[in-house]
Amino acid sequence: MRTQNRQIWLVGMLMVGIVSAAQAAGLSLAFVDMDRVFSEYYRTKLADAQLKEQADKFTEERDRLVQKLKDLREEFNRARTAAQDTSLSAEARKAKQDEAEKLLVQIREEESNLREFEQTRQKQLTDQGRRMRNRIVDQIREAVEEYARTQGFSAVLDYSGDSMNGVPVVLYVDRSVDITDEVIEILNKGSE
Repeated sequence: MRTQNRQIWLVGMLMVGIVSAAQAAGLSLAFVDMDRVFSEYYRTKLADAQLKEQADKFTEERDRLVQKLKDLREEFNRARTAAQDTSLSAEARKAKQDEAEKLLVQIREEESNLREFEQTRQKQLTDQGRRMRNRIVDQIREAVEEYARTQGFSAVLDYSGDSMNGVPVVLYVDRSVDITDEVIEILNKGSE
């Protein structure tokens, strides 16, 4: 616990030092809540909807594969049960046993296909989500930079993040230097 308190203190002192140095150098700082900007940006909502649509398609395809596997297992169980039915001739039981063995091989193949499908699709969704997020963050960063330049801010700090201990890095921001609303307005201009 002592280490955590020391880390919080160090982060706080670092932030105080940064702000003090900026003020001493005559630099003007602004602050932005990147989490809020990200979540309220219309393109984030579009990207989320697109990812959800793809995830739904993935789920539908997965459900189809799972149903196919379930059907194969039921068919296997019927063949296995028939292979043990003493009312059938030995030849018929042997045929059912052979059928059950072939179905078991198919089941193993389908299980493997399902695992591969799940891994591939999950990786695709994760990669696409990461690419979309990076594009959106780049667009937000550009809007923040442009706004900061036009308003004469020397630096903009994100106050939405927490330290490693889950404590906010920036504990207070004067509303006069919080540019979150302005950035959201710029990004969403013309989106309606």
